[in-house]
Amino acid sequence: MEYSDNSFHNMQQEAIRRVLDMQRRSKALADRDEADSAQASPKKPLFSLAGIDIDEEKALIAMLIYILYKQGADIKLLLGLGYLLL
Repeated sequence: MEYSDNSFHNMQQEAIRRVLDMQRRSKALADRDEADSAQASPKKPLFSLAGIDIDEEKALIAMLIYILYKQGADIKLLLGLGYLLL
């Protein structure tokens, strides 16, 4: 399949147009994500224990660890959940 100089030039121009369009769309998405993360409210700790801020998620994980411990769960599971608290 042979291409003339004109068709090759048209393909190049089309490829450049596509690249610029993709760059424009990705920049718009990145700017929107950046704006969304700036508007997100920071997590407020429920309380602080020994310098560690305890928020809702950490409190929930701690309660889950306690319940599983009382039920005789595997120590590896408990340690894994404990790692999430760090």
